[in-house]
Amino acid sequence: MERQQDQSRNVFRHPAHLRCWLSLLGCCLALSCAPLFAQEFTTDALPPPLTDSLSTETSFVSLFPACDEELIPCVTGLDEHGDNPTGELSGFIQIDSAAFEQSPASMAAFGDINNRTAVRRARLALIGDLAPDIGYKMDVEFATSPPAARDVYLDFRDRPYTDRLIVGTTKVPFQMEALTSSKNFTFAERAPFFTFSPFRQVGIWADGTLEEERGTWSLAGFLVGKGGFDLNHNADGQGFAARTTYLHWYEDDGRDLLHTGLNYSVLQPFDKMVRYDSKLSFFTNQEPGINSSGPPQLVDTGNVPAESVNLFNFELAGSHGRFNYQAELTYALVNQIGGPPLVFYGGYAQAGWFFTGESKPYNRKAGVFDSVKPLHSFFDGGWGAWELAARGTFLNLNDKNVTGGRMNSAELVLNWYLSDQLSVKFDYVHGFINNATTDDLPIDVIGGRLQYIY
Repeated sequence: MERQQDQSRNVFRHPAHLRCWLSLLGCCLALSCAPLFAQEFTTDALPPPLTDSLSTETSFVSLFPACDEELIPCVTGLDEHGDNPTGELSGFIQIDSAAFEQSPASMAAFGDINNRTAVRRARLALIGDLAPDIGYKMDVEFATSPPAARDVYLDFRDRPYTDRLIVGTTKVPFQMEALTSSKNFTFAERAPFFTFSPFRQVGIWADGTLEEERGTWSLAGFLVGKGGFDLNHNADGQGFAARTTYLHWYEDDGRDLLHTGLNYSVLQPFDKMVRYDSKLSFFTNQEPGINSSGPPQLVDTGNVPAESVNLFNFELAGSHGRFNYQAELTYALVNQIGGPPLVFYGGYAQAGWFFTGESKPYNRKAGVFDSVKPLHSFFDGGWGAWELAARGTFLNLNDKNVTGGRMNSAELVLNWYLSDQLSVKFDYVHGFINNATTDDLPIDVIGGRLQYIY
């Protein structure tokens, strides 16, 4: 009894609650008395006829079936949101195992690189809509210690002159391979030239497609921090990036296509310093450019004082039936402080072939290749999808007074996509490293990856 009295006092203590309860009570009384008033104005009213059976359809009628200003005032925009907000969890996990083969000279230069098995990536993302035209994404990486946010942004769709307007932290529109999701890689990792990419930064993005989705365009303005939300406003720089792609032809649902792209970015570096470094394109710990235990950085410019950097990237990609190819080239023009201008460059070229008849899917809205879907899943009695691919990479971090080194590699991969969700990757990398202390030293990596998308 005391609890009920307390609840009653809480209700009547707040005028808004009191109005809600009185409105609800008035509605119920009005609905219950409506038939009585109707009978006064209806003569010879008869009860409704009985039916032989109940209706097979079940419907739910609200106490307030329509927005009636005499009953309850309308709330503008309430019905426009429908079932929003919504949310869906997704993600993937990658488990890598790698063995490194070194010559005595390589061991002397880089140390004995230990064989390693580890979780390379473990992502969990929440994606949904806050309103019909406003989406969001929160993506967290759990393979790092501590876990770190990756993509965290709001996505405003169907804006004037753009398809999307993104505010938050996500990938800067620069380099086709950088924009490709890591779960959709042909090879285990991005090519070493990825060190030039601004990658994830905090800013504002606008993008869209050309008529009939024959190409894409993207513009971004961002803060240049250490990456993602790791900002220090006393040392942050600013950046701008633009990317455009075009499909010269697109036939047979993308089994036959030709893609080209141009990218440009100008930025003021974080703390007015740039540093480009890289490992070979198979490793089991962090991304190139992040110093951590495990395989060392094999080429490294060290910290270079710089007022600004101009980045240029060129893309070529395509498919012809079960055959696919992709190539990129990036130039970095560094406006060095206290020294001459510097030019670094790198790129790759690759080609792949599906034995089982698949074609690599292409995302026309993003201008990148998408997830492989086997024609016959292994779990449905088929062989899944089998792909053999080869890649050559190059990276030059030497110019004038900076000797960061050169690295070339040849790579061969065999991919087995058992289903849309489960895949296995067998990767071999043969690299040559030439830096200030070495002369074309070879390093071989044999690795495997198990990936599950959930």
